[in-house]
Order: sequence, then structure tokens, then C-alpha cells
Amino acid sequence: MTPGVEPTHRIAELTLGALKKIGLPASARNYELWYAHIEGKNPALSRDIQIAADSFGKVSQGDADRLYKTHIQHAGLSNDVIELVTKFQSEISGLYDMIEQTGENAVDHRDTLQSLSDQLRQTTEDYPAVGKLLEGVISVAKDMRTENEQLENRLAESVIEISVLQRNVENIQEEAMRDPLTGVANRARFDKALDQQMANATATGAPLSLVMADIDYFKSFNDKWGHQTGDQVLRLVAEVMNANIKGQDVLARYGGEEFAIILPETSAENAQKLADRIRNAIESRRLKKRRTEEDLGVVTISMGVSAFRRADTAESFVERADECLYAAKDAGRNKVVTETDLNGKSAKAEKGAA
Repeated sequence: MTPGVEPTHRIAELTLGALKKIGLPASARNYELWYAHIEGKNPALSRDIQIAADSFGKVSQGDADRLYKTHIQHAGLSNDVIELVTKFQSEISGLYDMIEQTGENAVDHRDTLQSLSDQLRQTTEDYPAVGKLLEGVISVAKDMRTENEQLENRLAESVIEISVLQRNVENIQEEAMRDPLTGVANRARFDKALDQQMANATATGAPLSLVMADIDYFKSFNDKWGHQTGDQVLRLVAEVMNANIKGQDVLARYGGEEFAIILPETSAENAQKLADRIRNAIESRRLKKRRTEEDLGVVTISMGVSAFRRADTAESFVERADECLYAAKDAGRNKVVTETDLNGKSAKAEKGAA
């Protein structure tokens, strides 16, 4: 009668653990020898194992072979069964070590383990001497396979959950860097992007330009037509500006009715051309009140352009663009002023004073 699965299962687990602990490979011979020892039905074997163990509890392979010849007889087994058991033990040993050391799953071994299990079960009737051994080992293999399938499923679920959480975090971060009214980048995103692009320009020597823009007479317009219409103007200006920049450029609402555009790999001359194109596009759009279709006229913007210098800080870079913006306002608004324009005026003023 075949022994119950639970006791043999437990003995099989203890046998594999004992072999690992004493430093012996889980070969068929070693496994059968230690199974008999763990089972406790061969006191002479257990005694000789204790005698053979060194001070660290290790048993050499040579001593194990000697004990096997002395205490275990394989006269009733044919060579094909020994080969089959050896192959099976090799699979189990590799699988056991993989689970123990890396925690990886045994899915890749599933078909091989199942095939071996089926073959080994067929031998138990013909060779009762190994029936008990095989029953326990097969039970361990099945449990290990089941546990690792469950582990794989849990890991797959975790990967999905982590991916969803990551996307949520990215969306939240993106929202935190966006101006809720106009949909363009906010001041925080602008400050971060400016630092990054200044570092890139310093490292590569590529040009970098900055445009500061301000809606002309916005306060008066807001007071006359109301804040909702003022918000409509801000969205319109942001929409036109965004339609005229390219992928790597950064458009941000700097504050109130003021906007900023960071232009990587763009010279001051090309930045001025872009600013003029935006200014003309905004001026060409006539505004109407949404509810009444009342004509609100046109909106204009003034813009200042500065070019990055290696000695610049973010503050000095923005400050020069602001100076150009104020100069555009002073010159009558609806204009674009660059540092070259300011330097030219300064030179003429000095020449006139002389």
C-alpha cells in the first residue's frame, strides 16, 4: 500500500533541506540515502552518518558513497529507473536552488516536471522500493510549481498596479506644472525648464533666447468688460502663442497677463522674428463677447527678447528680457524690443549727449 502523501511530502522537504545544509548535491543516491536517514527506520545508517559528519556537520561525498553502499541496496532496480530518478532529481535540485536563491518562478519547468512526474508515477507499481521516495519528491515538485504560479500571478498584478500608479503620479505632476486657466505651463514649470535649458546651453554652447510678453492695457480691458471676458483674452493669447512655437520651446504664463517663452537653440534674431509673428497674429484676431457677440475690438501685446550669456543667472536672464519688454511699452506698446535695440538706443543717446 502506498504511504500517505503528507508524511512523505514532509520527509522529502526535510531531505532536500538536509542535503543543502550539509553541502551535498541532491543526486538520486544522496537523496535516497538521506531520505532513509530522515525517515528514521534505519538506526544504523543514522548512527554512521553522525560518525561521518565533521565538526561543522558536513559529510563528504566519499563518505556518502560509502554509506550508500553499506546501507542502501539497489539490486531490485533496473538501470532505466536509476537514470530516470537521476534526471528527475537534477530537475528538482535546480528548481529548488532557483526558488531558494532568486525567488523566480518555475513556469519554464512546468512541462518538463509534469512529464517526469507522469513517467515516475508509472514506475511505482513495478518498483515498490522507490515508490515512497518518488511520491514525496513528486509532491514537493507539484507544490513548488503551484506556489510559483501563484507568485507569478501576484507579481503580474503588482506590475499592473504599479504601472497605473505611475501614470497617475505622472498625470498629477503634469497638472501641478500647468496653468489651470490657459492650459500652458505655469511659473513653477517655467523656472524648472529655464534652469534646465540654461545648463544645456552652457554645456553645448548652443544659443538660447527668452521672450517676455505682456498684454497691453489688460487692466483697463478687464475693468471695462469683466473678469470672464478678461479670462477669455488670456486664453486667446495663450492659444495663439502656443500655435506658433515648436516642440522643444516652453510657453508659460509667468503671472497675471504676462507670458514667457523659452527658446532653446534659437538666436536672438530668430526669437525676434517669432515674437513679431506672434504679435501680428494676436493683433489680427478681433474679439467678440461670447454671449452677445458684441465686438470688443483687438488685443495687442508688447514683447522683449534677451539672449543667454554664460555668466547669466536665471534672474539676470529674465531681467534683461523684462527691460526690453518695458522699453516696448514705453515706445508705444504693440512692439518687440531686443537687447540689440536697447544697446543701439543707448549708443545714440551717448552720442547725442556728447
